[in-house]
Amino acid sequence: MIAKSIFAVCAIESALVAAAGPREMPEVFGDAAKSPGGVMSFVTALEDEAFRTGNRSEVEAQRWNVQGMIFQIDRFRDRDLLLTDVAEWLLPSAERGMAGAEKGVNAAASYAYADMLDSAARLYDRPDLAARAASMRETLHAKGFAQPAADAGSERAALAARVRDELAHEIRPGGVDGQEFWNGNAQMFMYPPSFPFQKVKGAVRYRFQVMDDQQYAHVFEAGSPTASLKPVWEFVPRGLIAVFCFGLGDDGQVCGLAGQRRFWKKAPFEPGVYPRAKRPYAEAQKMLCEYILNLPEVVGLERDGRPDLSQRSNFTSYPSKMQSALIRAMLSLAKVVPERRERALKIARVSADYLIGKSQKAGTPLEYFTPTYEGDGQRSGDYSGMHMLIYPADAGAAFVALGEATGEAKYLAAAKRIAETYIRLQGADGTWYLKMYEKDGRPVSENRLVPTSVISFLETLYAATGEAKYRAAADRAFAFIDEGPLKTWNWEGQFEDISPAESRYQNLTKHNACDTAIYMLRRFPGDRKRLAQAREIVRYAEDQFVVWRRPCRADRAGYKRVQTYPYETWTAPVALEQYNCYCPIDGSVAKLIRTWLALWEAEGNPLDLAKARALGDATVNMQEPSGRVRTYWVPEPADGTPIGRVARQPAGGDWLGCLQADEWALGLLAHSEPPAENGRIERR
Repeated sequence: MIAKSIFAVCAIESALVAAAGPREMPEVFGDAAKSPGGVMSFVTALEDEAFRTGNRSEVEAQRWNVQGMIFQIDRFRDRDLLLTDVAEWLLPSAERGMAGAEKGVNAAASYAYADMLDSAARLYDRPDLAARAASMRETLHAKGFAQPAADAGSERAALAARVRDELAHEIRPGGVDGQEFWNGNAQMFMYPPSFPFQKVKGAVRYRFQVMDDQQYAHVFEAGSPTASLKPVWEFVPRGLIAVFCFGLGDDGQVCGLAGQRRFWKKAPFEPGVYPRAKRPYAEAQKMLCEYILNLPEVVGLERDGRPDLSQRSNFTSYPSKMQSALIRAMLSLAKVVPERRERALKIARVSADYLIGKSQKAGTPLEYFTPTYEGDGQRSGDYSGMHMLIYPADAGAAFVALGEATGEAKYLAAAKRIAETYIRLQGADGTWYLKMYEKDGRPVSENRLVPTSVISFLETLYAATGEAKYRAAADRAFAFIDEGPLKTWNWEGQFEDISPAESRYQNLTKHNACDTAIYMLRRFPGDRKRLAQAREIVRYAEDQFVVWRRPCRADRAGYKRVQTYPYETWTAPVALEQYNCYCPIDGSVAKLIRTWLALWEAEGNPLDLAKARALGDATVNMQEPSGRVRTYWVPEPADGTPIGRVARQPAGGDWLGCLQADEWALGLLAHSEPPAENGRIERR
């Protein structure tokens, strides 16, 4: 970056004004004015080049020239902040001839300038410039000037056009076709929301006033207080937003407040903005698998045949979840680093044998289920004697994979025993209780399992054995999802270290939603209905759980003050886990990568691949020389100073399930990556 003080910038701008008359091109623009699109295309071309090469050095070198260009072009704006009689060096002659002369506005130049401001906002993280661009477009729209067709001449521009199209979609709007409002606890939105505002007595219409972070009011009217914010959404910049809905009487006067809501409008995906991966995905996957292999907990398990419960870590406290992840990671290691195959398979066997040995005995209510909790570390002491029915399925699927890798029939047999217990316990609605007591099989609560992990396990067994009963049980379980979350949109967060949700929409997550999307794309290839449902799910996941830029102002202000990992500590882009743990987690990033890749494979939409790779690049860039990818994507002070209320996350405190999810996602990305040429990674 070229370091200059604000005083130096102001001095430069003043000199430019003094040196150049209103029609004379300032020398600072140089060759920029000679480009086919004129000066305004210079910044867009700069953004295209950064997207193509991944090199931001020229972007930083041009920072102050771009600021000077903006200052100069602003001299041609009218009181509505639109461009009027622009100078010849700003635009090519063809576009100068498109001025809206009868209204004193050059619409083409104004839209081009808004595009330039947007490019500068993305390149230099300037939300104020994005707000100006949005305001210009809203004014032009109100004056009747249509937005010219986007130039999709570059790959970045084509992706940007797809982003704009995506952001026009509403996500499962409440009040439509009897759909419930699912977003009562949502803090942020990227797609246009609607809210359950109440009808006002005597009101015949409703006025929505959307106040943005620049204190500009975006106003529209609708016939219902539950109308979507879509009419003004594209004009509302990212930042803190306050929405007020007023009822209007026959005379057009306000007759009452229908409702109000505050939230943060998130930045959308911005093609070309995010740093490229510092190494190929395949290399990163190998490094991560090697790191897992050499974790002290894994070395101890290999040596002793059992985990050291005295550690009281998440590795020892949640055996089915962690050992299943370890088995899968070792199977990956055996494939990607062949010289480690024998040791990796040995560890996978030790892990599987340990779980099988800890399973519920034959004849007990939950016979053959592997344990969810062990010892008294983490939350396992609080939930002793309980089973969460997600995790025996994870263990069973790992057993099937291990059996295929080793040719040892005992692992498939263990998986089949687990499946038989699932089939015996399956409810009439197709699913199971979320948690059950191992002693007598009673439910811990009335919460029903969102059975994506069980469906995946049963489908894996069906593929391995061809036995139709497993597919039939999986289909019954999917019927529960089809009539449940796919209609209610209650994607309840179900995790082993938290209590079950007490009410609908209290703790939403994207994990079981994304699992459902991936399953539908695999199970129903070519089915347009299922593809549309999968697309809506990934929009929801992005809307609520993906952060492309930190959701806070420069002064750290966000929707609300966060004490656990405050917004300003977040790495972006990143994905968040659940409402009860609304912070950046690597396993959540991995889940979104897998979901976007599945959609890309099903539909071929390059935007899906671009988003998956942007998160994959972020994962690689978070990787440490040891191969580690930490669970919480926030800074780790070397001195152990707390971040918010949470102390430094130690390497040994990372969640093995997340590490395995990372290596899985990186492996999938590696298959989407063309071969490198001369050591250079070309992926876009």
